[in-house]
Amino acid sequence: MGLSNLYFYIFLTNGISLLLVSAKNETNTALHLKSRIIHVGLILDFNSSTGFVANTCISIAVSDFYSRNPHYTTRLALLPKNSNHVLLATSAALELVNEDQVDAIIGPQYSNEARVVAEIGEKSQVPIISFSVTSSSFRPSHTPYFIRTTLPDSFQLECITSLVRQLGWHDIVVLYQDDTDGEPGNNFIPSLTDAFQHASIQLSYVISLLSSASDSRIEKELRHLRSIQTRVFLVHVTSPALASRVFSLANEMGMMSNKTAWIITDALSNSLSSLDATTIESMEGVIGVRPYVPTSKNVENFKIKWNKFMLMQQQPNFTEKIGSDVNMFCLRAYDTVWALATAVEKIQIPEVKSSQEKLNISRAAITDMRISEAGPRLLKEILETRFLGLSGEFKLKHGQLETPVLEIINIAGNGENGDRSVGYWTPGRGFSRKVISVAKDDHRIVYSKQVDGILKPIIWPGDSTEKPKGWDVPGMGLKLRIGVPKKTGFTEFVNVQEIGDNKTYNVTGFCIDVFKAALDSLSFRLEPEFIPFVNDSGDSNGTYNDLVNKLKGAKTPDFEALVGDITIRAYREERVDFSLPYSESGVVMVVRAEPDKLKNMWIFLKPLSWDLWLTIVLAPIIIGLVLRVLERHFNHQRQLGMLVLFPVAALAFPERNMVKNNWARFVMVVWLFMAYILMQSYTANLSSILTVGQLRPSADIPPCAGYQEGSFVKDMLTDWLKLNVTECHSYSSMEEYDIALSLGCKNGGVDAIFDEIPYVKLFLHKYGSKYKMAGATYSTGGFGFAFPTGSPLSKPISKAILDVMEKGTIRQIEKNYFGVGYTSQYAGEDISRDSPSLTAFSFAGLFTITAFLTLLALVCSECSFAISRYRRRNAVDVHSIKVTDDVCSENGRQVPKEEDRVLELELEESHEQVVQEPTNISSDEQATNANIDHNRG
Repeated sequence: MGLSNLYFYIFLTNGISLLLVSAKNETNTALHLKSRIIHVGLILDFNSSTGFVANTCISIAVSDFYSRNPHYTTRLALLPKNSNHVLLATSAALELVNEDQVDAIIGPQYSNEARVVAEIGEKSQVPIISFSVTSSSFRPSHTPYFIRTTLPDSFQLECITSLVRQLGWHDIVVLYQDDTDGEPGNNFIPSLTDAFQHASIQLSYVISLLSSASDSRIEKELRHLRSIQTRVFLVHVTSPALASRVFSLANEMGMMSNKTAWIITDALSNSLSSLDATTIESMEGVIGVRPYVPTSKNVENFKIKWNKFMLMQQQPNFTEKIGSDVNMFCLRAYDTVWALATAVEKIQIPEVKSSQEKLNISRAAITDMRISEAGPRLLKEILETRFLGLSGEFKLKHGQLETPVLEIINIAGNGENGDRSVGYWTPGRGFSRKVISVAKDDHRIVYSKQVDGILKPIIWPGDSTEKPKGWDVPGMGLKLRIGVPKKTGFTEFVNVQEIGDNKTYNVTGFCIDVFKAALDSLSFRLEPEFIPFVNDSGDSNGTYNDLVNKLKGAKTPDFEALVGDITIRAYREERVDFSLPYSESGVVMVVRAEPDKLKNMWIFLKPLSWDLWLTIVLAPIIIGLVLRVLERHFNHQRQLGMLVLFPVAALAFPERNMVKNNWARFVMVVWLFMAYILMQSYTANLSSILTVGQLRPSADIPPCAGYQEGSFVKDMLTDWLKLNVTECHSYSSMEEYDIALSLGCKNGGVDAIFDEIPYVKLFLHKYGSKYKMAGATYSTGGFGFAFPTGSPLSKPISKAILDVMEKGTIRQIEKNYFGVGYTSQYAGEDISRDSPSLTAFSFAGLFTITAFLTLLALVCSECSFAISRYRRRNAVDVHSIKVTDDVCSENGRQVPKEEDRVLELELEESHEQVVQEPTNISSDEQATNANIDHNRG
């Protein structure tokens, strides 16, 4: 369409409102004549389809607004200015502000133009209202007189990242439009990168295209995308023509197959009506996001008017250029006019009549800019305006449209109505199959952060209902080139056997079976091709570091993965990506087991410490002294030395009548209880020393040590751990380990072997009776499978490793290769050379209780004896006096009274109770008793 024809359509559409209103009736015509005309500038790129469509929608909006509100006393008069460059936009804005003295400007269309026009609006206090600037880098809060009645392109990032993450994709390719003369799409990339980084989504590749890019350039970029593994593509383009060429070429190159996933942003989702049927058909399976437009009667009426306008056009290619259906920009422009017209009517802006003198002054200099008197009030009223428009709820927040509900669409590829809704996304709530109603009290909608079971079934590229896995091995189908190391020892882990002379190999081993089990656990099938890392002669082609370096540097690596007993190390992690470890991690030391402690003649003293031995020697002496004190009234014949040794003798010759005092028996029970506990503790500790603790390393810091050939352990011993190892020897098999340890350092061998836990466990499983793990465990990453950096295989394989671990598959594979005695876990104990003796403090509580009970028995016994002696002495005195009185009475012929006789009997009974053992009474007491009995006779 030529420029002259475009201007003709502009003037034609601008006159629609006046023709329609004047045709109503004479009353309305009179009202029009009395209405105040408010001039509004319009800066658009009429040479673009978006600008032409927007101008048409604006003209229809003016007509509809005043048709429904004929009683309003204000009328908008649009002053269009064509602009597709910053200088043109600047000139147009200055002309509108100074010469035309507009009170508001709608536009401009592009972000780079909006920055300059917004500055002019701020200085002149004229509101700048844009419905098409979506750049995330342009913030209305920094320019108070700039209003954005559309959404920034960053509003959809949370929805896109959540959708990609919930669909299980971790890598994505971004293809965006980067035009210096139009809307710069690269402003979208920084926000997109930050959003993906927070969501742990990796940007595998980023492609920028100009809208004027040739087909050969687009084809070259698509060919490169086909050579990488990532198969999830995000397209952010604003030009329908560019999008049409991209998807048409991708379809011709076979990139719209069931192995790929394509996502489009709202920049293209809002302009699908501008694409032809052939392009829509090639986009089958594409999913996209866009603002949700609720269906309403007003929208249907607007579409009818739009279709009538389209029928009025005479040019045959007009429909193909601008599209046959309305888009989001058209609806946003329509709502913008309604918001501006409503605000103008509320504040009653007076009609400005400019003199020619003022116009000439305004042309004199840019600095002499006109200041709008009504601008601040108009700005405030527009920001507070709220209504239900064609595009949804019109509500501004912080100078721009508030984020609405997003619609997730799926392009079915069947012509004009090729897109269908599969779900919705609401900020702060998540995904839903239905959209919330205008009334905010609809609680029947189910929201979820997950997409499974929420979104409707999606038709993916290739007319497939199965979700793409998001990656593919380029040029190899589903066959993976797996590199494996060639080993001469420890072949239980990786065993490479050459078959015949045709350079074919059979690869088996524990690591190989674990990898195959992980592949079987995947939700998709992969066929591995194991390629040994060997030279022309069939020997190993280098170290493990050389093998890892094969995955880095080259544009096309030799292998897609590495499988084997490859340890995860920090410097290797910088070069490649590793899966989760599938084995135990750590490096330990193996030494000879020497039962030297059995040759120690003083080993019987080891169970107890010297302070405990001293306490045990003093205990029977103290107990003997206590027994001597308790038995002194009953047994005068025992010597003091005998009583000191008596507690020890009681342990070997227990007799019931060894002591006579009851309190002495109590002390003996306490002593025997304490002695029993000490003897049992001694026996248990001695047994432990003679069994568990009899093995020890041959040296604490071995002067010479061995390691596995080609292993990183040598660097660990010399550089990382700084151990005092003067000699290091490499060995390649378990048999060489056994010979070296048997010889020892003095005979040409080694005193210790340092190796990783899986190898050490296998070695001890075979030679466990002769060797033992000792010392500390030095942490490592364990065995893992290696992949090129950014490979999409690493995460699925890691998850598969967890699955086979939880199912016990790895344990069963260990039994198959290493035997039943090989365990998946161990407790590496450090053999200490310090004596594990028990101390006196260990029995402090026992000694305290024994001492307390012994002291208590001693005090109670002495108190009891003192009381008994006092009562016995009183009884003897009474009997002596009574006997004398009886003798005198008998000689004097007097008879004793009855009361005295009773008292005598009571004293006799008391005397019998005090004297418990007659055999222990002294000779003096026996003579006294005999005299009393004689006198009684």
